[in-house]
Amino acid sequence: MEFTNTIDYHRKNPDVSLSEYYRMLRLELSSSLSTKKKIYLDTKFWVLLRNGSMNPNVYKQEYYLLQLALKLVENGTCIFPISEDVFIEVTRQTDKETLLNTVKLIDLLSQGVSTISHDERIEFEVMHFIYSHLKQDVYLPQEMVWTKLSYTMGFSSFSHEYIADSENLVIQKAFTDHMWSIALVDQIKKMLKNRAFDDLPKPPTAENINLGQFAHANEASSFKQMFMNEVSGWIDFYKDLLCELMEHCYSNLSNNPASSCLTKQERDKNRQEISLLIYNIFRLDKIGTYLPSARITSSLYAAVRWDKKQKFQDHDFHDFRHASAALPYFDHFFTEKRLTHLVTQKHLQLDQIFKCQVCSKLSQAIDALESMS
Repeated sequence: MEFTNTIDYHRKNPDVSLSEYYRMLRLELSSSLSTKKKIYLDTKFWVLLRNGSMNPNVYKQEYYLLQLALKLVENGTCIFPISEDVFIEVTRQTDKETLLNTVKLIDLLSQGVSTISHDERIEFEVMHFIYSHLKQDVYLPQEMVWTKLSYTMGFSSFSHEYIADSENLVIQKAFTDHMWSIALVDQIKKMLKNRAFDDLPKPPTAENINLGQFAHANEASSFKQMFMNEVSGWIDFYKDLLCELMEHCYSNLSNNPASSCLTKQERDKNRQEISLLIYNIFRLDKIGTYLPSARITSSLYAAVRWDKKQKFQDHDFHDFRHASAALPYFDHFFTEKRLTHLVTQKHLQLDQIFKCQVCSKLSQAIDALESMS
């Protein structure tokens, strides 16, 4: 693992802040991806490709799909970025050999590209929603959603209290350059050596959600009402973030950092206003493709709650987040059979709303890649 040394370059360019520099990197990356088809593989398909890679004589169809994918990446036709949730699920593999083989495939097919983290994506979607409705120029989420594998869990940096701010900035930007180019397999090997995966938190379970599903089964008399209940829950969960971002937008547009001087009552009023605004836009079916993560996750949770024959499953937490990352920003989404059914069912049609082709069968995935060859 070679260190990418750009310290001298950043010493000569001291006027660019760390956040501005990171934004520039992401915009350059987005531009380089603009002509490529983007294909989202959920964890099931990464495992299928890994099986094809490790045992091609046994997993012949999986191996064929892998060869198609490698050819399409090599000729620049498409790319297979991952997300935070793919990273989390892949790194839960307990066998070192299968973990490293999966990660090597991710390096090859993703070309080092990932979506920004779930929380970062929601923050940017909210900012885009607010600025757009204020008729202000704003980057499209499709332009800002891409980053490199090192930052799939979110962007972070560091500083040293005994180093001058100017030198801290140089080191921060140079380190970002290094992390921008590092392979995921190198990071995973180092994490394995440091036993970073020994005490991972247990994956979420569906038990408590199912208890809530039956306890509140009669609270909605229509699917729309069930959906709005989920939207209300999403708004309540993110209400502080929504308020903070609205105040941030106001401060930027008015050049008035008044939000830091607001009383509790004023902040509560702002929180209520932005929450009510978003709720009513959803209620009136005026949301369009704004706030896609809110719409997709609320739709999927509502769909399972509405169907009395279904129960939530342990992997739904990550699967629904896979859908919220894939549908708005990718051209194809290869996933589980159950999630494909939920996403494409008549009263959701999320695949059509976001213009993303969704499939679950290996043969369908092969057909999709063959059509690009």
